[in-house]
Amino acid sequence: MSELALSPAFVLHTRPYRETSLLVQLFTLEQGKISVVARGARAKRSRWRAILQPAVPLLVGFSGKTELANLTQAEATNLAFPLFGEHLYSALYLNELLYYLLEEKTAYPRLYQQYQQSLLALAKQQPLEASLRRFELQLIAELGFALSEPSCFIQGQSYQYRLEQGFIASPLAPVNAGFSYQEVLMLLSFDAQQAEHLACAKRFCRIVIAQLLNGRELTSRALFKQIKTTNKAVR
Repeated sequence: MSELALSPAFVLHTRPYRETSLLVQLFTLEQGKISVVARGARAKRSRWRAILQPAVPLLVGFSGKTELANLTQAEATNLAFPLFGEHLYSALYLNELLYYLLEEKTAYPRLYQQYQQSLLALAKQQPLEASLRRFELQLIAELGFALSEPSCFIQGQSYQYRLEQGFIASPLAPVNAGFSYQEVLMLLSFDAQQAEHLACAKRFCRIVIAQLLNGRELTSRALFKQIKTTNKAVR
């Protein structure tokens, strides 16, 4: 990979690499998810030490002929989005979804814009449900599983969603896994201002994302449960 012009990016994940470096997973506008080595980034005097953090808007440059590129430049274009409590854990949740579900070196420009908008909404402490559902639905669509109306509608029929088939008629679907035709239409015309739409989208996204993750547990969900348990204990 030859050196590219600076690209807008966010850090999704970092881990130590060798003695003083970092292995950084980036979500970039032009190339989607990429892995780079930030050499010396863990050194005390590193210019990158403070900015290679989640929720910091960056411009980055990288180069290299191998699969793992070298970070050559990184600069913050703004301060980190201020995130606290459940809004912070929600941002971590978005990062985990991108980290585990996106293909490497595949551009998702619309998803990148949605991700920025979601971080901004979380920083402003806007309602969590609306912010998360908008992002999840966009992610599902970008991964190639866009919603579509069932090909055969039967009054009173229940439908299940399967990744490779979409909505299919399923009269024996479990209560939590089945969707009425009216609920399918809600998802197709999703309105984050309506509580009924949010509840339907939450159930749908949980089902689809569980299929995509294929049993993988997310750290952010464990943190969510922990903070909710703590809040109940305090009350």
